[in-house]
Amino acid sequence: MTPLPDQPNPDQLRIQAKELKRAFNDGDPAAFQRVLEAHPKYKGRAKKRLRDRPLTLRDAQVTLAVEHGYESWQALLAALEGSSVVRWGAPGAMSFSSRAFKEAMELRHALCSSDHFLLALLNPKEPTVASQVLAELGVTYERARQRARLMQGRHRGTSRTSSTPVFQSITGWAEGLAVGMGNDYVSDEHVLLALAFDQVGGSPDLDWYDIDADEVVKALRVRGVSVPTLAPPVAKTPSGPWGPFVYFPAKDHTKVAMAIMKRFPPGVAHWGFSLSRHMEGFHYVHGEDIIPLERLVRSAVSDRSTVEVIPFEQARELEQPGPRPRKKPAG
Repeated sequence: MTPLPDQPNPDQLRIQAKELKRAFNDGDPAAFQRVLEAHPKYKGRAKKRLRDRPLTLRDAQVTLAVEHGYESWQALLAALEGSSVVRWGAPGAMSFSSRAFKEAMELRHALCSSDHFLLALLNPKEPTVASQVLAELGVTYERARQRARLMQGRHRGTSRTSSTPVFQSITGWAEGLAVGMGNDYVSDEHVLLALAFDQVGGSPDLDWYDIDADEVVKALRVRGVSVPTLAPPVAKTPSGPWGPFVYFPAKDHTKVAMAIMKRFPPGVAHWGFSLSRHMEGFHYVHGEDIIPLERLVRSAVSDRSTVEVIPFEQARELEQPGPRPRKKPAG
């Protein structure tokens, strides 16, 4: 074990970890031996486990910490910086993300999005302030689950669930709120605030449940939850009437998304995508009728003849969950 100097400097240790990483990756035998002797993953293992494998900064930090008698880099820093220093970490965010994914997977949904975050908030192991606020505002688990089914349906054969840009946005909001509010973990209340503050396509996620974001902030404050002094964002313009659903082949999704975002970026007007239950292998996009979606979609797809337009009410009925023959596209 290498003793620390009388007045150890955390910044100097960070520099040493970077130097160890650089030396290892440059082929320095001494650095190679240090990692083999100290790193928990490689200690006592064959040298071939490290051959042709670049060393990460985190691995170099762990090696340095063990050399000084600590089990982890975090433990070393805690000893140097004092126990009063709170080390923020993301386990809370990861745990909540897992809960959201679980809700999506139980519904056999291919995409994990804001609806599944809301379901996770409404389905905690123990009651939380967030679940109490949502109940007070009239949102139930059954109602949220019904909307999740409506938005994505039950995609038969779905064996895996993926995240979406909305998923990443909400996770980022929750983590940012936790850090900005001085908390060392992400709680259900941070996620609820993220749903209130996030605006994908210009519309707060809770708009779908007729909940004003200010109501959420007020209810949390009444219950003693610290919230940002910044008020939730407000869409520049109110949502207008919805236009028809425009269907197109799934393979053209990226091109269609780019075409629409170029003309109507998030915050300008309301629109969104989903996988179709009605047409196998197709996605659909729908939004405010001020957006010329049919024209934008036709301009972006590989074959314009594959585009199909269905009136809003009819399409919404076709995309309802439940057993129904799936229409296969012509050709």
